[in-house]
Formats: sequence, C-alpha cells, structure tokens
Amino acid sequence: NDLVRLDTLDALKRPLEDYLGRTFRSQTITIIRYSREGPPVTLQAYIPDTALSRLFAAEYHRIGYMLDPFCIMAFGPDEFTAHQLREIAPDRFETSEYHAHYYARTGLIDELGATLRLGADAALHLSLGRTRGNGRFRANEVKYFRQVSPIVLNRLRAVTHPPRRMPELHSAPDLIDRYQTIFGNGANALSRREAEIAALIVQGHSSRAAGLCLGISDQTVKVHRRNIYKKLRISSQNELFSLLVESMKGD
Repeated sequence: NDLVRLDTLDALKRPLEDYLGRTFRSQTITIIRYSREGPPVTLQAYIPDTALSRLFAAEYHRIGYMLDPFCIMAFGPDEFTAHQLREIAPDRFETSEYHAHYYARTGLIDELGATLRLGADAALHLSLGRTRGNGRFRANEVKYFRQVSPIVLNRLRAVTHPPRRMPELHSAPDLIDRYQTIFGNGANALSRREAEIAALIVQGHSSRAAGLCLGISDQTVKVHRRNIYKKLRISSQNELFSLLVESMKGD
C-alpha cells in the first residue's frame, strides 16, 4: 500500500482522506492526539460541511472531548480499541445533555473510532463519521475498520513520534476534577465519589449503568444524585451540564 511508504503527516493526509472516504463512505475524518494532561490536538480534520467544521473547532476542544466516549475509552485498560459508537456509548447517551448540546448538532448519526495508546499519557484517535441521510455503518464495514485501523494508527504513530512541535497545552482538569472543584472546598463541595457520579450522569449513564461502573447499587447512586443536586442547588441533568459549561468559561 502506498500509505506505508509515506513518511510525514503532511504527505499522508490527502491519500488517507481519499482511501478512508472511498472505503468507508464517511463524511468526516478526524485524527486527534489525546493527552491526560490537557485538551486534545487535532492532527487532521476532513470536515467539508462548514457549519460542522466550525462547531468542531469551537466546542470539541473546549468541552466535547471530556464527554466523548472514544476519549474516555482511549485511557482505559486496552492499548488499542476499535468500536462503533453505539457499542461504547452510555445507555442514555442519546438523551444526555452532551448529545443535545453538541453531538446532535454535528449532524452525525454514526461513528467509527479507533484509539492507540502512546505511552501512559497520550493516545492517537481515528474517527470516521456518517451524517444524516447517509445511513449507519454496516456490519462488514465495522469489521473491516477493525482490521485496517490498527495499520493506519501504527503508521500515524510512526510519522508523529517523536511528535512534531505541538501548540502549548494548558492544564485542563478532567471531568471528575471539574465537578469536584465547581464550588471550591466549602460545605457545598462535592466528594470524589459524588464528582464521579456527576461525571457519569452528564455523559448519559443511567443510575443502573453508573452503579455498574462504580461497583455500587443503583439505589446508592440515586442517593448520591440527590445529594449532588442539593449541594449544587440544581434539579436536573440540564443544570448539571450547564454548571460544567459555566466552569469552563474562564479557560
């Protein structure tokens, strides 16, 4: 394959877009470098739709990545992962505030994503998206993506490591830390467990799913949820999401 012989990211970009777009009939192609220490860096973004491109540029690196199931998966136990979005999305993803405020606005109806760990604190992510009117990815396409994506990501690792000079990354607390520090250290500050549950709720997990993630009962999750809402003086997931957005305005 000609892609294997190309030895710089710039040389790879156009052939990679042509190959992936033709093979998977995807309307968007993005390659992102995630970091535990701060917001992600976009290495490549093929997003022909102007409105979608602007939304991605304005919102994903500010807040979207912290709620993206693929970003969360990138720092899980597996060095390499490849999934269709619905395989890893929280059980109430489509009714979550993240979905309403960001994902639904992208116009994407399906997504294939693969991640490859770069040491302990970074990962490469390849995403292929389908927009409304183009149908979801078929089973044979998902299967082929799982076969070809490790080849693509390993090639990208080869041409970006050592990484080219990246824009300076400013420290960005993760989602749990955000919720734990929203009200500082006073009486209304969330405990670590409450912050973990707040993060799962805003991602779109039900009480049952959050309980399974944390190894506690759904009733315990509900008790924590009531305490969270009381401390933060809110009554809905919408307000929980809004607090997250407000906390980031000064970043």
